[in-house]
Order: sequence, then C-alpha cells, then structure tokens
Amino acid sequence: MRPLFPALLGLGLIVSACQDRPEPAPEPVEPPTPRVETETPPEGTSIMRPEVLAEAEPPAPLPDPVEARVLFGLGETTLTDEARAMLDALIEGKALADGNWSLTLTGRTDASGDAETNQRVAQDRAEAVRAHLVERGVPGARIEVVAAGEPELDAATAASPMQHRRVDIRAEARR
Repeated sequence: MRPLFPALLGLGLIVSACQDRPEPAPEPVEPPTPRVETETPPEGTSIMRPEVLAEAEPPAPLPDPVEARVLFGLGETTLTDEARAMLDALIEGKALADGNWSLTLTGRTDASGDAETNQRVAQDRAEAVRAHLVERGVPGARIEVVAAGEPELDAATAASPMQHRRVDIRAEARR
C-alpha cells in the first residue's frame, strides 16, 4: 500500500492545482470628471448653443394685412393705366412678389345688370387683376379669386355706384 500513497498524494496536488482560483480584484477605475466651465458668461448672455437658442426664440410678428381697391367703369373688365400703376406700386411697396403673402381678389359689380351677368363681370374683373399681378411676378398659386357679384347696398355706398364696380385686394402675410 505504500506505493499507492505517493501516487494519491500527487493526484491530490494536481486536482488542487486545477481548481478554480478566484480572479484578482480589478483595479479601481476613477469615473470621468464632469466638465465644468470655469468662465461665467456675461450677464444677459444665454448659455444655450446658438442653434438651440434660435429654435426657442419666438417668430417675428407678421406684418399687418394690406388692403387695396381697383375701380372699373360700367361694364368694364380691363385695367386702366392708373390701375396698373397702383398695382405695380402695391407689389413693389409691400414686396408681394418676394414675400410670403397670400392674396384674395374679390370682384364686385353694381346692381345695374342681371345676377348672372354681374357674376361673370365680377369674375372677369378679379381675373384681370390676377393676370397683372402674375405678370409682375406674384406667384399665381398664392392668389385666390372670388366673384362676389352685386354688393350689398348700405346708405354710405348707395350714392356712388362706381364704388361697387371694383376688385377688393386683401394681402395677408403667412409663415
């Protein structure tokens, strides 16, 4: 039995050497130091990035709507030289061709014709104004044409039928 003892002792040493040994504890790692700005921005200066600040600023107020009127003679649907000049000044003065304006052109007539004729004349007048505006660079997609036909008369406007033969222009800025 004696020869078996050294063999068993050797086997015991091999087994104990193969057993899992605990891993050494990892070395402690220091967490990254938070970045702290050392300079304080001047009073009244935002600490936000400019691109974020620009998104947070409220938009500038829109300009007030613009209203104008083009007058026509009895049964007329073509623009006079005076009307063209007034429209050109309106386009240039308010940059209607360059800006983001939506326009509504409302054609009107007096009560001298039948309703069907007045409706057609009102439409033709508004279309004449639209054609001139488009010719001068105002995008046609931003122009709405409305044929209102005969106006509703009131005491202030009943005395002057020419004031009814017109196209009302309303331009509103949009975002």
